[in-house]
Amino acid sequence: MQHQSLWLDPGECARTPPTGAIDLVAYDSRFTWSRVLVAVSPFGGTGRCYSFAKSGNASPEVPPDSLLFTFSGPGTDGAQLGFLAGDLTGGGPPPVAGTPTPGPLTGPITALVGVSVDGVYRSSATCRLTVTAMSSPLAAGHFTCPEATVLTANPFSPNDEGPFEDSSAPAMPSDSDTATLSGWFELTP
Repeated sequence: MQHQSLWLDPGECARTPPTGAIDLVAYDSRFTWSRVLVAVSPFGGTGRCYSFAKSGNASPEVPPDSLLFTFSGPGTDGAQLGFLAGDLTGGGPPPVAGTPTPGPLTGPITALVGVSVDGVYRSSATCRLTVTAMSSPLAAGHFTCPEATVLTANPFSPNDEGPFEDSSAPAMPSDSDTATLSGWFELTP
């Protein structure tokens, strides 16, 4: 029996995420509770809103310079959101003693968002992420990915039986392969 991911009213995926302080360093945080709500709207189709819970490492740090948040649902369903830590500081290194502190984060940054529903993994590395909180007590934000494409390699459904297919160069997507992803996330310790 296959379990399905939780479907929510589409309005839930359009809600505004919580807000809080934004720590431009964003390292040394640990999040044990979280959720992401992702609306998947296939080209020319009606979208559905899915909810996934926190999974994976409590620390989002991926050396040397990225943050990755992972969420899972039943079976091979799940979502991930990642971005370069330097994007919080306007592309520069995080502040250290004796160096100027970067200014506030005033606009969206680029993020990678991927979602797997019913074994179909869609991803985009050109999503617009607006961070509304990023500190030890709360990380949150909302994202929009105008064009996410289906990739053969699904990180939520690894296949060790056959050769790895390079997902970095997918075939030209058809209209049924592309979708818009949008939604928001929140994480707490």
